[in-house]
Amino acid sequence: MAAVDDRELAVAIAANDPRGLDGAYRRYAGPLLSYSRSLIGDGDAAADAVQDTFLLASRNIGQLRDPDRLRPWLYAIARHEALRQLKQRARHEPLETAPEPVQDTLDLASAVHSEEIASVVHAAKSGLSDGAREIAELAIRHNMSAPEIAAVMDVPLNHAHAQLSKAREQLLISLEALMLARGNRDACPGLAEILKDWDGELTPLLRKRINRHAEGCESCGEARKTRLNPAVLLSGYAAMPFAIVPELELKSATPAAEPKWHRDTGFPVQSQPSKKPSVALAAAAAAIVLFLGGGATAVMLSKMDEPAAQPPMTPRSGSPMPSASPSPSPSPSPSSEPSFSPSPVVTKTSSKPAAPPPLVFTATGSATCNASGQIAFVVNVSANVVLDTASLKWPATAAMTVNQKNAVVTVSANGSSSPATLAWHVEVTARDGRFLRGPDQTTDNPCY
Repeated sequence: MAAVDDRELAVAIAANDPRGLDGAYRRYAGPLLSYSRSLIGDGDAAADAVQDTFLLASRNIGQLRDPDRLRPWLYAIARHEALRQLKQRARHEPLETAPEPVQDTLDLASAVHSEEIASVVHAAKSGLSDGAREIAELAIRHNMSAPEIAAVMDVPLNHAHAQLSKAREQLLISLEALMLARGNRDACPGLAEILKDWDGELTPLLRKRINRHAEGCESCGEARKTRLNPAVLLSGYAAMPFAIVPELELKSATPAAEPKWHRDTGFPVQSQPSKKPSVALAAAAAAIVLFLGGGATAVMLSKMDEPAAQPPMTPRSGSPMPSASPSPSPSPSPSSEPSFSPSPVVTKTSSKPAAPPPLVFTATGSATCNASGQIAFVVNVSANVVLDTASLKWPATAAMTVNQKNAVVTVSANGSSSPATLAWHVEVTARDGRFLRGPDQTTDNPCY
């Protein structure tokens, strides 16, 4: 099934069309295997979790209310399976015990480079808390937005936004500390003293000690400014291809535990959900600005209310989507569209239509400098609703290419004539007419 979107895959799975499950497996099995390994720490167990994920998906596709959310739905099922396995083991393997294999490739040099990047990032993640480690993995390696992370981890959106900011900051600091420990130890006696009994593993306490030392050390401070660029490592980590997985072989037996499903979204209820956000967090400002290295991510909320519950999913044509369970009635003719019968949802009738979810978007900017001194400045936008237009103001206006809930633009400038810091912001208009202006942001000029 080439060139099909997630909605079409979900429709095909619900219609018992084998091409739907096969297409979803080919698209997401590799990323899901990587994610499951990061949680379980064992390759074989992670492979079992992925197989069970697709078995559960094939049997419960009728639970999913919005077929456009097939990707986070599969991740949420995989997380449920991984946590179930961890609960049975009653222990949690650290992420770095099971390094992620790189994709089979003829380019051996590229494969070695990917392994080196993965090794460094995985080692740095050992300096994070468990929750921050998982959120950083979803956001960076799997390119998930805060709304997607909230759905996968079964936490409120505001909580996901706040934890995403914290996880990115911790990972950057951990990477910086690890790179200093490995690269500046011989040049700095103070750092060497801190690391005199170091076994090579970065812990949260050691990360904090190295960071405090570097803030007051001329040698380490200079190394951080001139030789270290953690954002480059994270970009390489995000761009790594996922490992090739074997063909899908659904087990005949039912998985050990069927998840419980949220009635409003059809996502699984996680067996070990994260802590709920505090009252102070719920009353936080409507704009949270997240900084990542030279780039910046701005998270904008039109209001702090939780998004409205997703209605039962229907295909774009407006006709129902097919059921995951075979119907005893005769098969429809080839020209008719299959019908969909999701699990019933009890709703209250109201004379007022449900309010749309608050408009949310993230804007991430990154800049590179080529050999001729030209800046290539890339800005990506991810929103929680379908966009009509998006534009970059930096200070000239550049129209962004919009694709449903995402937008992107690449602009260039002369690095030598540009300021040391690039100032910019993003403005978006949703398809329903709502407008939202992002905050003013800055990105370092890499040519400066």
